[in-house]
Amino acid sequence: MRPIEVIAFAVISSIAGSACAQDYHGVAFAGGTVGQGANRYAGAVAALPGAALGRGLAIRGTVTAGNYRYRSAVTLIRGRYVGGETALVYQWSGDWGWTNLGAGPRLTDTTLRPDDPANDRRGTRVDLAVQGDGAFNLSPKWRMTYLGSLGVREGAYLVKADVGPFLDSGSKTRIGVEGALQGDPRYHAQSGGAFISMQIAKTTALQLSGGVRRQNGTRTSGYAAIGTSILF
Repeated sequence: MRPIEVIAFAVISSIAGSACAQDYHGVAFAGGTVGQGANRYAGAVAALPGAALGRGLAIRGTVTAGNYRYRSAVTLIRGRYVGGETALVYQWSGDWGWTNLGAGPRLTDTTLRPDDPANDRRGTRVDLAVQGDGAFNLSPKWRMTYLGSLGVREGAYLVKADVGPFLDSGSKTRIGVEGALQGDPRYHAQSGGAFISMQIAKTTALQLSGGVRRQNGTRTSGYAAIGTSILF
């Protein structure tokens, strides 16, 4: 069995829709998830010279860490991983929303206790990660955000989307539903739940979510997540 790998990402939250791209040059983000293990991530997207947030070329860097456990035969295996990813990103944005497309190297190091030779994710692994993320303003009130990520060598994938309306134009509060498909050639998982996102300062947004998750070979369990982003 492979680890429940979390591919970290930043989808600029509701505040980005009200900010002109030329006003900002980047966004920092951080968050974490608990449920069938735990993970945390942090990183930033920064526009390159001549570009701005939401327009032109940018560089993205992300670090991740987490732990999980699973059974191999009758043995309980505990795993820990740390990883990092960099990517060259091209950005588009407008009244319709925004889109980011990027690619770059991903490095992950996984430690298992006790060791599990059948788990080919143990040790240090290098991959090429390709990712697209963004949002569509479906109407003045409704927005959908999305993410798709693929590890070319390992075959690890994540497809995630959420949709919901804004409740308060002043705070940019949005609620709705979310769903995700995640896995690789050895495991597949599905999750679904609800979220609330809000602007808590002029350049800062917060999102909370929770729901249920199911992975092949395990029982259905709950999850909870938190994420924040800061424009700069």
